[in-house]
Amino acid sequence: MQYPLVEFVTSALLVLAYLRFGLTWDFVARSILILFMILTFFIDLKHRIIPDVLTFPGIILGFLLSFVVKSPSILNSLLGILVGGGMFYLAAILGELLFKKESLGGGDIKLAMMLGAFLGWQKILLVLLLSAFLGSLIGGVALFFSKDVKETRTIPFGPFLALGTVIAMFAGDAIISAYLKTFF
Repeated sequence: MQYPLVEFVTSALLVLAYLRFGLTWDFVARSILILFMILTFFIDLKHRIIPDVLTFPGIILGFLLSFVVKSPSILNSLLGILVGGGMFYLAAILGELLFKKESLGGGDIKLAMMLGAFLGWQKILLVLLLSAFLGSLIGGVALFFSKDVKETRTIPFGPFLALGTVIAMFAGDAIISAYLKTFF
């Protein structure tokens, strides 16, 4: 069941990216990010790991693409790397102090850096908020229905980062704009 699902989701998201960005460098960058997110979603869900072989090249590629895309700018991409990695590193330290065990893995930190490189600092903040919301909502439900989650009290965060990224990629500007209009 996983293979047809992956094929369908991949092709649907790539078509949406083409319709949204046209045949531009932004489409190329978003397509690469979509492929990284699909890999991350299923690898972390199944193996509970986000491989460095994805994140390290992703950080570099995301930053290099900022030289040719409309958004994010080079500076925004660099700030995205720092904000994404910094916030997750801080969350990992605080989680370990609070729970006396690892609460956020190094793969999540590197993935946040990669997402910041591709999306910039504003959208990485949105991704982190969306991911935390989705993770809390779905994780809370999983506590009631999943024997594995009940026993381990853990859930991989990479899939929620991937979902938050896709939402931010397609609707991030509208969400941020609506937030700013509402509160500022």
